[in-house]
Amino acid sequence: MVTLGFFRIVCLSACFILTAADEDLVITPSRLVVEYGAKASANCTTPHNHQGMGWEATEGSIDMVQNVHFLTWTVQSLTVWDIKPECFINLARKQSVKKLQITVYKLPDTLSINSLPPVIEDERRYLQCDVQNVAPVQYLKVTWYKQQSPVKSFSFNESTITPVNVSSELMIKPSREDDRAKYWCEAKLELGPDGPQPPPTMTSDPIHIKVYYKPMFSNDTEIIEAGDGNIMLNCTDTANPPSVYTWEGLHLEGKKEVKLSSLSVSYPGNYTCTASNAYGKAKKLFIIKSKNHNYTTLIAVLVPGLLLAVLLIAGYWFKFRKTATGGSANHSTAPSPSAQKEEGQELVSAAI
Repeated sequence: MVTLGFFRIVCLSACFILTAADEDLVITPSRLVVEYGAKASANCTTPHNHQGMGWEATEGSIDMVQNVHFLTWTVQSLTVWDIKPECFINLARKQSVKKLQITVYKLPDTLSINSLPPVIEDERRYLQCDVQNVAPVQYLKVTWYKQQSPVKSFSFNESTITPVNVSSELMIKPSREDDRAKYWCEAKLELGPDGPQPPPTMTSDPIHIKVYYKPMFSNDTEIIEAGDGNIMLNCTDTANPPSVYTWEGLHLEGKKEVKLSSLSVSYPGNYTCTASNAYGKAKKLFIIKSKNHNYTTLIAVLVPGLLLAVLLIAGYWFKFRKTATGGSANHSTAPSPSAQKEEGQELVSAAI
């Protein structure tokens, strides 16, 4: 660290000697950026022997002195906008003069956005950012923000060094998603590398815009399977101001207007909900299907099976009947008990 510091001093000294060889006076810093009312200071140096050296300025002037090689100009509170300090030196045959470049800056006294009445969706409106008493305006940059993201920036071409009032406008065309969106503006003095870092900045209080928009449904048709008991229909929409709802259906007695977005019904069928406010309307259809519609499928599956079972039972019954009838016929050809008895007696007599 000591070695690096030593070489740095040697380099700065050499640079100064080379510069001074070509210049009678060297002012450091070469440009001074000072906040209005703050302290200002700069050094003036010469490599020459001279007959007098001094500073001329409307504030902080120094009368001519001899036997010095540098003089420091200082003002404890700088309040002159167009101050132009000059360091001078009297040599044997000439007088050399060098000016100090000074920029005096001031952040705005106030930074505000105009209030905005409620906006209708997709309607163009203008926001205005008012900047009061800022200087110098040519270094001013006004940036508009929506939420936390920059939207647009504006610069000013005026060359006035004293404080001025300026405004910046932003055109907006808000959608329903922008309801309650936050807008604000920022004033920044970009004074260059000689100025303070980061650049001096001021922000306005935010405003929140209110957007009016017509009703809208996430889907405009809903199919519901009827269950046991009443069915609750939900007609929730997005709208500002809130919607008024009108219901229509075969089982309703005419149109039914309610302030709630839900309705309890007892019968299957089609029901239509209309949501409306001052800026438009939207409709949603509810199709309620009865459980009975599943019986057709059930019958289509069961009837063939039942018919097959009936046919099988009938076939078996007919087969059983046929078998039973055939057995009776064979039994009728056998001799009766009385005939068997007579035949037996005859056989016994023959044997004797």
